[in-house]
Amino acid sequence: ILSALGLVAVVAYFTTTDAGRAMLGVSRAAPELRARIDAATTVGWVALLVIATVPLFFGEAALAPMRRAERIEGRRVRAATLSGVTLAFAAVYSALFVYAAGQLDLKADFSYYRTARPGESTKRVAESLTEPLKITAFFPQLSDVGAEVEGYLREVKAASPQIAVEVQDRLLVPALAKEAKVTQDGVIVLTRGTSRETLVVGAEMKTAAAKLKSLDADFQKVLLKVIRAQRIAYMTVGHGELNETSSSAEGRTTKNLRKLLESQNYVIKDLGLAQGLGSEIPTDAGVVIVLGPQKEFLPEEVEALKRYADGGGHLLLALDPEAKVDLDPLARAVGLTWKPTILANDRVYVRRRFNDSDRAMLVTTRYSSHASVSTLSRHAQQAPTIFPGASSLDKGEGGDVKVDFVVRTLGETFADVNGDFKFDQASEQRNAYNLAAAVSKEIAPGGDGKEKKELRAFVLADADVLTDATFRNEPNIVLALDAFRWLGGEESFAGEITTSEDVRIEHTKEKDQVWFWATILVAPAMVLGLGLFITRRGRRASGRRA
Repeated sequence: ILSALGLVAVVAYFTTTDAGRAMLGVSRAAPELRARIDAATTVGWVALLVIATVPLFFGEAALAPMRRAERIEGRRVRAATLSGVTLAFAAVYSALFVYAAGQLDLKADFSYYRTARPGESTKRVAESLTEPLKITAFFPQLSDVGAEVEGYLREVKAASPQIAVEVQDRLLVPALAKEAKVTQDGVIVLTRGTSRETLVVGAEMKTAAAKLKSLDADFQKVLLKVIRAQRIAYMTVGHGELNETSSSAEGRTTKNLRKLLESQNYVIKDLGLAQGLGSEIPTDAGVVIVLGPQKEFLPEEVEALKRYADGGGHLLLALDPEAKVDLDPLARAVGLTWKPTILANDRVYVRRRFNDSDRAMLVTTRYSSHASVSTLSRHAQQAPTIFPGASSLDKGEGGDVKVDFVVRTLGETFADVNGDFKFDQASEQRNAYNLAAAVSKEIAPGGDGKEKKELRAFVLADADVLTDATFRNEPNIVLALDAFRWLGGEESFAGEITTSEDVRIEHTKEKDQVWFWATILVAPAMVLGLGLFITRRGRRASGRRA
């Protein structure tokens, strides 16, 4: 039987040769049909050959020691042959399974250095394209990095018919590489009209692995630069704002917020009295950011911000109750009132200092359906945001603005009037307080014929929600990102940006000292103490037996 299978395998192999194709008429078939027949016959003769030869090899191997024996152990030879048949069928099944899986348009990557896939936000940016965008990736042939990048770009291309993707070998198309000003491998070039941006990934897996993990965020950054003009974000200065702080023991800095704005194609500039904060906000302002001032604003500064907002400007106000100054005029400039009493929750909170003050580290999953928090709203239970030391907001009287309170506390939260972080039933009340508000108002066009504008303001009752410390919690990043997109009129871009990048663990100087002494003294002392305990216990047991 096995010999007959081997003969059939040889005949099947003959059909894959030129003579066999001509004899059977396969060479005259359509290319697609010919490819399917060649694949089927190739798989068939290889499978039959394996099934025929592997059992014979096992049987001969079992028979070899018994060549000169008086009696051959037939059962032993038969068992070896059957083992060979089992192994052959297993090998053929595995090969066919892998082949069939390779024909499916599905991909699952469980490797450590996996490539980030296009996120919901990147796909929405691609869908917004109204003009052709050409993406050219320059990678050597048979490049592992090139294959990963090509897979990512193909998924982006599927989101918009305006996108064309090419993967080229720089050395084979020198004219194209010269036109794109590419002098090295591992470069992605995005071209839209006369606008061109490049993203360097690298051609070697050792150096490109980290880039592949953050490919979606990096690609979206250059994509936004290509499809729209750069905008200016002004951050107020001169009042002890968080953006003026360069270092802090508890991470009350805004380096990551700056990076976030830059990734959305914003240029960041300071806005103080010298830049017009006391008179007139610059007309090129895309958004004005007030980030946790520790000093009161002058009446002239508040009035300038109010005129800017009433003229269709965009504001982000992050008010810090820990400043112990009156910031209510800033909230009233956009039709809100600010209550500086710090909120606390003695049931659901985040541990940081391991004392009662941690009860002011609020956690919430209560979001509205407003466009400024659409991503968080869709994934509310999996996206808790952290508000460390928050106050509360309310709507002002007599305002003609539209106010949506987009983030609220959990129902167990109370306003800690006496500051002891404990709920006092007599003077305090549990409620759901407003933590963030989206304010909007359509501005009628003036006599100059300019298009209609809209006042947009996003107000937070806690400035720490935008600091580097809270940005270690990804939902806080999403909150800031979607807020800026809404302020810029790009709420359609809202969505997640995928990344496989590891979260960097950062320690303060005090924490580093704790880890240093723990590893140098505490850990060795524990090992030594455990060893002494086990040794002494063993000696006592030996003495009792003696």
